[in-house]
Amino acid sequence: MTDADIEVRRARDRERYHRQTAERRAAGLCLTCGYRPPVPGRTRCEPCAAKKRPGDRARYHRQAAERVARGLCPKCGRRPPAPERSQCEPCLEKDAAAGRARDARLRAAGIPRRDPEKTREYERERNRRVAEARRAEGICTSCGKSPAAPGRVTCEPCLEQRRADDRARYAAGKAAGKPYGGADPETKRRAARARHKRRKKAWRAAGLCVNCGAPPEAAGATSCEPCKAKRRARGRRKYAERRAAGLCTKCGSPAFDGMTYCGPCALLHYAQQSPERRSETARRRYAERRARGECTDCGAPSQGASRCVACAERSYHRSQHFKGIPVWDPSWTVIEIATGRELGTFDSEADVALCLAFEKLARDQVEVLCDESPMSSYTAWT
Repeated sequence: MTDADIEVRRARDRERYHRQTAERRAAGLCLTCGYRPPVPGRTRCEPCAAKKRPGDRARYHRQAAERVARGLCPKCGRRPPAPERSQCEPCLEKDAAAGRARDARLRAAGIPRRDPEKTREYERERNRRVAEARRAEGICTSCGKSPAAPGRVTCEPCLEQRRADDRARYAAGKAAGKPYGGADPETKRRAARARHKRRKKAWRAAGLCVNCGAPPEAAGATSCEPCKAKRRARGRRKYAERRAAGLCTKCGSPAFDGMTYCGPCALLHYAQQSPERRSETARRRYAERRARGECTDCGAPSQGASRCVACAERSYHRSQHFKGIPVWDPSWTVIEIATGRELGTFDSEADVALCLAFEKLARDQVEVLCDESPMSSYTAWT
């Protein structure tokens, strides 16, 4: 086959390709297969694009790598890239103009430029990869230019810039009356708790006061004397406030009348104390109150007696001293004579009469048993 025949065949194939492409474009079909409509904004349908995509991507990466190796723009391959950029100035401007036109077109149609969720996920993953790579190289994860500061992942200029931005943002939020300068309160509290735990652990390991970082006076102590005094004063103040309000001095819940603790805290406090310590404390308190002429139970004036009148009466009623047979409220139990069935127990004779009327029984058809204290016959009306 001569060169003329090859050229004729190529011209005929090009003419047929262009005619076929024009017909499919006019019919709104895929330019590759001609069977399905193309993807909106594209010339191919999705199956044809999926077939072409891996080859196009591999060819693009191979071509870009070759151009970068020669020091040329990976997009056009004709000019060197701009300083600190990967493409030359004309290609950068062309990409920017195309991006602006695309964004304007999508904005006019009411279509978002990208899927926001996919964009955020992609940016997070890309930033994570970049940060890991920079951390492995020992450079700043923010700018990627300077070495990281000792013990940090960013350099000193980036750290200072971040501190300045945080201070400015905090000042603006505080001026607007926002708590924590407009930051998330829960996040700030969580960070403060973590920071406090780290500082406290470091001070304890160094043998310093865990509250202020000063050397403690006693060897092996975890708090200095000023911090201990402050803690005691704060505890005494809280104790006095809760006692005056009638609350439990441990948890702040309502306490029993005149008591120091509520029920759960009293049981917990009693279980935590050793018997020897409880006995020693009780003996010391008894001796001090007796020496002052006070009630040994509540501390009120007792006129020389060991207990005041109220505490003595309460102690007598709580004791196991014999007080006679108690007097309880009487009750009546109704039993049907014919069947032996118990119809119920009632608190008054009127309830017994109502039971008989409801069951339609006469008085001689039932037996009424009265449960009454033997001491009630000796009790007179006053």
